[in-house]
Amino acid sequence: MNKKISLGAAIAFMAIVAALTFSLTTVFSMNNFTDMVYNVRERESMYQKLAEIDRTVREKYPDSVDETKLMDSVAAGYLGGLGDSYAKYYTAAEYNLYLQTQEGKYVGIGVVPEIDPSGYLYVKEVYSESPAHNAQIMAGDLIIKMDETDLTPENSADMAAMLRGEAGTKVALVIRRGTEDIAMEITRRQVEVPTVYAQNFNGIGHLRIKSFTDATRDQFNKQLNKLIAEGVGAIAVDLRDNSGGSTRAMAAVLDLLVGSGDIVSAKYKGGRIEVLSVSDEGQISIPLVVLTNAKTQGTAEHFAQVLKEYGKAKTVGGKTAGQGTVQEFIKLSDGSAINITVARYISPGGFVFDKEGVKPDYEVKNSEEEVLWEQLDPELDAQLKKALELAQASMKVENASPQSGS
Repeated sequence: MNKKISLGAAIAFMAIVAALTFSLTTVFSMNNFTDMVYNVRERESMYQKLAEIDRTVREKYPDSVDETKLMDSVAAGYLGGLGDSYAKYYTAAEYNLYLQTQEGKYVGIGVVPEIDPSGYLYVKEVYSESPAHNAQIMAGDLIIKMDETDLTPENSADMAAMLRGEAGTKVALVIRRGTEDIAMEITRRQVEVPTVYAQNFNGIGHLRIKSFTDATRDQFNKQLNKLIAEGVGAIAVDLRDNSGGSTRAMAAVLDLLVGSGDIVSAKYKGGRIEVLSVSDEGQISIPLVVLTNAKTQGTAEHFAQVLKEYGKAKTVGGKTAGQGTVQEFIKLSDGSAINITVARYISPGGFVFDKEGVKPDYEVKNSEEEVLWEQLDPELDAQLKKALELAQASMKVENASPQSGS
C-alpha cells in the first residue's frame, strides 16, 4: 500500500532542506570571506609598508629616482621573496633575449665567450656556419679589443654583451692567437645555436643534447639520421650537464624515440593533473643508452625517466639533480615577464622526481668531476665507457633476436 505525503509535510521538508543548504552555504561563504579579508588585510599591510618606504625615500634621498629601474627592482624583489630559486623577473629586453634563446637563434657573431682573468674574452666555442666561423675565429682565441676599446676586467662583461646586436651591424675585433694579434670586422646576423653534438665511436653513435630549445628536435633528427647513414648500430644519448629547457622542445625529441602514449604530465595547484604531451606511434628501433649526472636538470631528467619507463633505454652515470618543477613565463602588460613555478612533472608511470632525482640503472663515477667535452675519450671517461659497452651489448642482443621473414 503506497503512503502519500501531505502537501504541508512536503513544503515543510523542502523548507528544512532549503534552510540547511542556506546554512551550509553561509558557513562556507563566511570562511571564504574570512580568508579573503585576511588576504586583503595582509596585502594592504604590505602595500602600506612599501608606500611608507617610498614616501620616506622621496623625502630624504638627495638624488633623483630612476622610476623604471625602481619598479624593475621591486618586481625582482617580490619574486625573490617567494623562496623559489626558479622564480625570476625579466625586463622587456631580457624577456626578448630569452625568447630568442628558446627559439634556438639569436643575433650576434656566433661565439661562446668566457671572461678570462686578464679581462679578455676567451672564445670557448665557435658555432658552425656563423659569422665568427666564416671569419676563421677559433676556440681558444682571445678577444682583446672591440670597437677600439681595450678589454679589461672592469668592462669585459659589458663588452661580451655587445657581441650581440642588431642584424647587419658590424663590430671590429682584435683577436689574439698565441703571439699574433689579428684585426677583423664582422657583421652580426641571426645565428642558430647548436644544442646537439654528434660523434661516432667505432659504430656506436654519441648524441649530446646540451639543452632543449625549439631548434633541438630538428638538430637531433638531422644528427641521428647522419649517424644511422654512417652505419651505427646503437646510440648513446648524453644528457650530462644538460640544463633542461623547454617542455615542448623536450617532448618533441621524445616523440621521435618512443611509441604512442602520454609522455609529459604535470601536477598543478590543488592536485589537478594535466597531460601536456602525447607521443604518436612512430619511433626509432635502434638501441639506446642514456647518460646522466648530477647536473642533468629539469626536462632532461624527465626525458631520461620516460625512456626508462618505456623500456627504450638503460641509464648510466649519476643520479640527476632532482629539479622536477614546471615553470611558466607570464608576459606583463609593459612587455616584461615573470617566470614562476606552476606545477611538478609526473612521469607516465606516476613518478615525481622533484627533490628525488632519477637514479641511473648503472651508477658509474668519473675520476674527474667535470666532463671533458672538448675531448671525449672513453679511456678517460668511465661513464662514457660504460655507456658504449652497454650500447655494444644491446647491438648484439638486437642482432641475435629472431627476424621476421616472408
